[in-house]
Amino acid sequence: MIKKNIRTHFKSSRNALKLEEIEKMSMKIHDLLFSQLMMHRYSPIHLYKHIKRNNEVDSQLIFKTLRRDFAPDIFISKSLENGELLHVKFEATTELATNRWGIDEPVDLADSLSSEALFEQYKTEDILIFVPLLAFDKKGNRVGYGKGYYDRFLQHATKDTTIVGLSLFEPIDLIEDTDQFDIKMHFCVTPERVWAW
Repeated sequence: MIKKNIRTHFKSSRNALKLEEIEKMSMKIHDLLFSQLMMHRYSPIHLYKHIKRNNEVDSQLIFKTLRRDFAPDIFISKSLENGELLHVKFEATTELATNRWGIDEPVDLADSLSSEALFEQYKTEDILIFVPLLAFDKKGNRVGYGKGYYDRFLQHATKDTTIVGLSLFEPIDLIEDTDQFDIKMHFCVTPERVWAW
């Protein structure tokens, strides 16, 4: 399958899910994530705020467990018009506003870091990046919404960066039209298992 068709198919499949189903699947993903990956080794952790109207995996469950049991430096992003992301350390007091895509983003960017600066600041640390996706394949490739924000972000990743996807669905066999700008994941967690590459 090619990305355009994959996006159409999986958007439709996600839209067909009921809220109760998403909640149950998100909890299974949460539980597998924290039982299978050594989360304590990572700081910082970059985690995206899920888009409720798009029926994404509920990342709020992961935020809560990280803050309660691990206390790493947690970062979230602000999307810029030029296709780049700015990154802000997420605290209990961080003020958020919903952007046009339905993503809750930080309002105060005074202490924000560019993607390059974030990886430079933590270049001696084990970094964990969660990436949003619509679908993925059995080789670790992902299909996002087509804006390229995370691929540009991850171009700056260090050798000690681990990339993790969260998916409500199991993988397809192959995304046929990947290119040199697509960054592969190291893990993807579904309600059924943790896929590793």
